[in-house]
Amino acid sequence: MNRLLRQAAACGLSPLLSLLLVAPPATAAQPASLVLSNAWVRALPPGQPNTAAYLTVANTGAEQAIIVGASAAIADAAQIHTTREVDGYQRMEQLTRLPVAPGQSLEFAPGGTHIMLLGLARMPAVGDEVRLCLQVAGGGEVCTVAEVRKGTGGEQSHEHHQH
Repeated sequence: MNRLLRQAAACGLSPLLSLLLVAPPATAAQPASLVLSNAWVRALPPGQPNTAAYLTVANTGAEQAIIVGASAAIADAAQIHTTREVDGYQRMEQLTRLPVAPGQSLEFAPGGTHIMLLGLARMPAVGDEVRLCLQVAGGGEVCTVAEVRKGTGGEQSHEHHQH
C-alpha cells in the first residue's frame, strides 16, 4: 500500500485521492438472512395469464429484513399480495414492503399472503420447476426453486388469477 501511495504521489495525485484509488471496493449489500422453503407454484389450466406461488420465509438473522419485491423468470411481473376481509368480502391487496423480524417465519399460503405471477408466456405444467426470488431492502435477493403442482386441496379458492 505504501508503495502504491508513493507511486500515486510521483504522478502528482494527492494522498487522499490516491487512497480512494487503492482502497478495496465496497461490497454490495448482502441480502438479509432469509431462508426460503416449501416453495410451490399453482398449476392452472393452460391459457391462464397468471398464477400464484407460495413458500415459507424464515429470518435466521439478528436484524429485521424487509421484503420489497419478487420475481420469476416465467412472469412479466411478480407481486406480493395478501388477502384481507373488507366489508365482508375477501380482497387482494398488493404489499410493497413486508417486514420479517429476527427469528420470525412467514407462510405464503392460499387464502393469505402469496406471490402473484403475472403475464405468463405459458402456464407451467405440473412437475415443472420455477425459480422464485425475493428482493430485500438494502439490496440483494434470495432465490429458491418451486415445484409446480395442483392445489393441495382444502385451501380456500384462489379465484383472482385474472388480475
